[in-house]
This record gives sequence, C-alpha cells and structure tokens, in this order.
Amino acid sequence: MNAEVSIRDFFSGCLKLREDLTFTFQNTNGEEYYTVNDSLHSRYYRIGLTEYTFLRLLDGRSTVQECYSRLSTALPFHTLSQDDIVSLCQWAFRNNLIRNQDERLCSRTANGQQSAAFLSKLNLIVFRCPIGNPDRCFTRLERSWGWLFSAPARMAWSIILLWALFRIGLHWTEFYNSSRTILSTDNWIWLAGCWVVLKLCHESAHGIVCKRYGGTVREAGSLFVLFAPLPYVDVTSCWSFPSRRARIHVAAAGMYIELLIAALAACLWGQTSEAWLNQLCFNIVFTASVTSLLFNLNPLMKFDGYYILVDLLGIPNLYTNGQLWIQQWAKRTFLGVKTLLPDWSPRVRLIIAGYGIASLIWRSMVCISLIVAAATLLEGAGVILACLAIGFWIVLPAWRCASYIACGRPGEAPQRTRFFLVSGSLLLLSCLLLIYVPWFGNFQAPAIVEYAPLGTRHAEIPGFIQEIYVESGQLVQEGQPLVQLRNPELNLEISKLIIEIQQSELRIHQYEQKRQISDRQVEQEVLQDLETQLEEKQKLSTQLTIRSEINGRVVTRNVEAKRGTYVNQGDVIITIGDDRHKELHIAVAQDELEHFLNTPDHHVMAHVPQFPLLSCPVKKVVPRATVTLSHPALAAACGGPLPVKPIASADTKSEYELLEPRFNLIVSIAADKSEVLHAGQRVDVTCRPSDYSIGQHLYHSFTNWMYQRLDR
Repeated sequence: MNAEVSIRDFFSGCLKLREDLTFTFQNTNGEEYYTVNDSLHSRYYRIGLTEYTFLRLLDGRSTVQECYSRLSTALPFHTLSQDDIVSLCQWAFRNNLIRNQDERLCSRTANGQQSAAFLSKLNLIVFRCPIGNPDRCFTRLERSWGWLFSAPARMAWSIILLWALFRIGLHWTEFYNSSRTILSTDNWIWLAGCWVVLKLCHESAHGIVCKRYGGTVREAGSLFVLFAPLPYVDVTSCWSFPSRRARIHVAAAGMYIELLIAALAACLWGQTSEAWLNQLCFNIVFTASVTSLLFNLNPLMKFDGYYILVDLLGIPNLYTNGQLWIQQWAKRTFLGVKTLLPDWSPRVRLIIAGYGIASLIWRSMVCISLIVAAATLLEGAGVILACLAIGFWIVLPAWRCASYIACGRPGEAPQRTRFFLVSGSLLLLSCLLLIYVPWFGNFQAPAIVEYAPLGTRHAEIPGFIQEIYVESGQLVQEGQPLVQLRNPELNLEISKLIIEIQQSELRIHQYEQKRQISDRQVEQEVLQDLETQLEEKQKLSTQLTIRSEINGRVVTRNVEAKRGTYVNQGDVIITIGDDRHKELHIAVAQDELEHFLNTPDHHVMAHVPQFPLLSCPVKKVVPRATVTLSHPALAAACGGPLPVKPIASADTKSEYELLEPRFNLIVSIAADKSEVLHAGQRVDVTCRPSDYSIGQHLYHSFTNWMYQRLDR
C-alpha cells in the first residue's frame, strides 16, 4: 500500500487469498483464534475469527467493498472498521498472503519487497545462510534420541542437575578459581569450539522435540553475528500445536539439553588429573549454563525465553504488539495522530506497553553493542560494517519517520507544528539535563594500604647478624633492641686501642719517675688521641645494637632467616610500621586523575570488605605517571585488577610492569581506622567529582574511546 492510493480506490480493487495457506482453529485459555501456516515461506501467523472470516472472502472476483459487506452480513456485530480492513490487507500484502491484487498496488508492493530484500542482503552484521530442508534428518534423530525428552529422562535430568549443583557448591573455591582463566587468549579457541558444538546440540534438541509432537522442521542453517556462526533450525510449525505445554516444551528443549551437558561436565570436572580435561569441562559448564540462561532465557529478544513467556502469559505476538503500542503512542504524542489500538484489557495493555518499552531499550543496547564490537574487533572492515549497521538501524528508520511526517498516510495527517514543539521541548530538556544534572556514577581505582611512614632500620656499620630479639608481626616499643650485629674487626680495633692506652699510661708513669717532662707531655698527647679513637670506636660498637625508633609492629617478613648473614653499611635490616599511621596508595588511570583531584573537600571513598565506607582526604599525588607497580598485589598475574606484562630486564625488583602508565595518588587514613586495616591489603577507592555533569561524562567517554581507536 502507498499514500497515493485512496481508500475508495482500495475498496474497489479485487484481491485473492493464496490457496496454499493452511488455517488451523485453536482455543487457548478460552480465546479462539486461527493459526495461518505459510508453508511456502515457512512462516506462521495468528489471526482472530473476524479477520479469518474476512480473508476467506477474498476470492479474486469480488471487490474488497463487497467482501466487507458480506462480512457484515455473516458477522453483524463485528468491530472491524474500514481503516481496520485497510490495515489487515496491508499486513497481508507485506507477508505475501494475498495474490492477484490490483495492478496499482501490485507494482509498488513488489518494488517495496524487492527493495527490502536488497537492503536485507547488505546487512553483514547479522545475516542467515540456510542450507536446506532437514526434516528427514530430524525424523531419524527423533527415533534415536527422542527418549532423552521422555518423562523418565526428565526425572533423571533433575537428579543429575541437582547433583552437579551440589558438587559445585561443595568445591566452590576451586570452581571459582578456574573461572579466572576462562577469557584468557589461550582459552578462546576452546571456548569457541564448545560454543559451536553446544549450539548444534541446542538447535538439534528443538528439532527433535518438534518432531516428537508431530511438527515439521522445514529449514536449518547458520546465523552469522559479526561473522560468528550460530546454527538455527526452523520449528515454527510448533505454533500450530493445540497444546500450550507442547509449545513450551519445544521452546525449552535447547536449554534442557544444554543444562544436561553442563551438569554431566560439572560431575566430571575435578575427577581427573588431566588439567586440559578439567578446563574443557569448565568451559562446557560456563558456556552451556551461564550463556544459555543469559541469552536464550532472556525474554526481551525473540529467543526461547520469549516464546515461553508468550505461551505462559497467553498474549500472542507480544513483541509485535509491544512495538505497535510504542508506534501508536509516538504518533499520538508527537504528531497528534488519532490511532486505534486493539481492544486489550487493562492487564494485557499494561503488559504489552511494559514489554514494548523494555524490549526497545534492550534492542537498542544490543544494536549499539554490535556496532561498537564490529568497529573494535574487525578493524577497517569493522568500521565499514558499523557504518552499514548505522544505516540500517538508525538512518533508514529515521528516513522512514521523516517521510511519514512529511507525507503522512491515508487517514493519518501528522501535525508538524506539534512535532517540532514537542521534539524541541524534549531536546531542550535533554540538553539542560546533560549540562546541569551531575553524573551520579563513580570512578574507581585500586589501592594498597601502606604504613606511613615506615621505621626502616639500616646497618650503620657492616657486620654479621648475631642475635635477633623480635619476630615478624611482633609489637615493639621505642628504644627496644631489635637486632645485635657482630663486627670482629671493630672488636679487634677496640682491644688494640685498650692495650695501646694501657701501654701509653705505663710510659707516662715511667717518664714521671725519671722526671722526663718533655717526653711525658708528648706521650700525654698520644694518650689523649688513643682515648679519642677508643671513644669513637666504642660509639660505633653501640650501633651494632639496632633499636626501634618508633612504637609499632615488625613488618619485615621471615626475620629469623637473616640470622648469621652479613650486611653492608646502609643495608636494610628490619622495618617497623605504626598501626596508627597508614595511608592508601591509589593507582589512578591517566584520564581519571582530574576526577580524583576534583572531589568535594578533596576526599575519596575507600571500600573495605565488611567495614563502613571510609572518607579519606587526598594527601599528595606523584606528579609523573609510571608503569612501575606500587605493589605486587595490584598485578593481574597475582590476582590483582591491573593488566601487566613481564619485565625482560632483571635489574628491577618487580617481575611485572603496567601496560598503561598510572599516577600514584596518596590519601591519609584516620588513626582509629588505620588500626583496623592491614598493610598490603587491597582496597577499592571511588570518587564522585564535583561539577561533573552527565554530558561531560558522555563526551569524555566517547573521546577516550575514539583516541584509543586512533592510537591503534
């Protein structure tokens, strides 16, 4: 249909319903309707009794007006208006249910269908490749594997699934540790292989259960999303099943078989000493359970969960009606077009409206994610695909909307002034929100608790560690002996000086007896020099006893291992930390430093497990970003959050360095809170910058993403 054809011309045309269509009467929850089976295109539709009666009257000899009059005779109390008849025929045109229509409509309809088919072929982000009719193959599969879906098999499935959950809960720590390598580059090919095999089993299960209830599997093939193959089968024949339980069983069969495989893999996981087999089992459990529940059970997309939800609610065409409700609402709100919706009950209307809004938001998020993924993962070709996707999903709908606003449709005259007023008001309101409403999100960075300052004791003179009076983690007091050094050379020098002093005193005594005054004075000066040397050496000997300069705790690990070792002058012997004085060393990304420095009262929030939020003042920032790790616990290789790479040079103390430079931001911790935290503990720190709007956040996020893309 098109805007150039009036309703009068339309009702004077002769239309004919296709003869190869099959209609099946069904009654679900007291609602009577017909299922239309289009075997030529492998499609099923659901129509009401009145619509069915009208379509059956289209014989190609009578005009639409005559068929409408016959409908009023056969069903005098029907509620279909002329606009409803036009909409019904337009729907039948679009889905190729009517043939031999008026030539004025035929050429334009054919041209529109050819244009739509041509445009669909250009969509390279999501496209299908059918491989033929697999009905005979699934007939054989049903004979061999149909018993898996019988009542006894379902009972065994429940027992196996419960046992698998029990085993995972019993070994949860080991199971969680296995998840750390699930997305590593070495595991990608295995994960992809598990995905493809499981999806083959998933789609095969749909076909087997469909055949089990007498349905037909008319098509199978591969659905490509970003050129990633996903198998599919056409089991739309299940829509003609009179039993709702049978339809739900067909829709849930794929998840049923995937969870069975996941349960068997979970039972095998950890039972062998082969690391590759355990990792394979974990890949199967992750792919078959998490991804299956996350995608297939999601009712916001037309996958298994959607069809299960439709049957449970008893609301047919939930997705289509939801989008119809949004379209009609948009027409009424923005264009002032008076539209009519089906006579839904308040409950059904609320469900359809809520589902339509939720599915539109989810579909938009998926489209944006696919566009970003294409541009990111596929490099130059991905940019081209992203541009095509933007054309299909954004530009083309926008063009159709603009055409409707400019030209309208028969019986629908859009109010353009209203559109500009409403749209302009919303645009102005959106700009004000983006500019003045603050961003409610937080910026996060990892941090390490450190003593501030550390009481580090160095060896002031070289020697051997003879005694260690403390242990690691022990509390010590100021002035308490920590370590006793032994320096044989110093002791020997002191002994020699003592002997020389004694000899000098003896000579002085002899000079006094012999009254050799000049010799005595010279020897007296020698004695004073020797005593000065002895005093200095004795002062050095007191430095062999290392004492604590502060009250605190010994933080040096494995102190006892240093007993008997030799230390040079200036070497670190032991470190003392005061539990009342600690600080956080935060590793802040370069593009987020300004947000951490631009916080109210220059405070950030520290998130400590099982502890209230800590508000900590910013103390200082190291003015230069570096790739050096401030603490090994931050490295991803050691279980931390920051990606690192090994260091080829062995000159540094750390084995790793950061992939991207980060600033070291230091914040203070109150004394009462410092006693609770442990040095070396990893803490997440967040901040909410002041005077930072939603628009600024979106702008910075987009520009940062663009810079990363250009740097590549």
